[in-house]
Amino acid sequence: MNNRKTLVLIAILGVLVLAFHANAKKRPGGKEVDELADFMKRPTKWQGKYAPDFEADFLENGKFKLSEQIGKKMIIINFFATWCDPCISEMPELVAYLGKHGNEPLMMIGVDADEKNDKVKEFVSRHKINFPVIVDHGGKLQKLYGVRSYPTTVFIGTDGIIHIYQIGPVMNADVAFDSFYRQGQDVLNSGKGITHESYIKHLQEQDAKKEPDKEDEEKPEAKLSGRAKTIAERMNCPCGCDHKVIECGCKTGKGIKENLTKRDLNGKTDVQVIKELNKEFCEKDDNC
Repeated sequence: MNNRKTLVLIAILGVLVLAFHANAKKRPGGKEVDELADFMKRPTKWQGKYAPDFEADFLENGKFKLSEQIGKKMIIINFFATWCDPCISEMPELVAYLGKHGNEPLMMIGVDADEKNDKVKEFVSRHKINFPVIVDHGGKLQKLYGVRSYPTTVFIGTDGIIHIYQIGPVMNADVAFDSFYRQGQDVLNSGKGITHESYIKHLQEQDAKKEPDKEDEEKPEAKLSGRAKTIAERMNCPCGCDHKVIECGCKTGKGIKENLTKRDLNGKTDVQVIKELNKEFCEKDDNC
């Protein structure tokens, strides 16, 4: 009987604890729900699409044009930032994967988030990155591929199609890439890689059907006042520039300023708010 009473009391206590947490937990607002839904849908929006063509300069030497490599190699594009901890954590996996397949039809490219060249060069050296890097000046490639958080990794097959669009760090490159890598090798071995002409034709047809993306529309910059303005004046912009948020016109800075106009600042110090914003805009925010 005592055991039964004890079990009943434990069960009641468990229900009370769950009820407390359910009521105490902050309910996500409409904006947070929309952002989460977009975060979840973004990979499916891109997977199965022909990869947008682009041309850019490598950080060290040479130029790269995607359409010149499509159909000849599998291409992995990794969007990263030097200040992003998840980007740093995945680098050994990417470096090791390319090291295993370096003499095979695979090309890996890093795309940095519009930082100073010297800073990116130091990052490449420190992390022994063995693939070429492009600095995305002006955020053109980020916009082209719909990248809104770092890291984001795109795997393009020998058919010119995006097979992987991963938001967040690659924890195990073998698991993430191998099945699509083998498919690409089979296509190349059979001589059926997509031709340059066919890729361009499919891309043009895809672009003709593309609907305007409302997320790409420029919004007026948020106007700050009071404590929100003070925080923006104190906070270094996480984009990696040398500006404070209040004066930075990049997408990250604009996003933080908009966030501050709506954020509940009560009960937190400026330092706590800045720490939260740094983590939020580095790892998962739409505006990074």
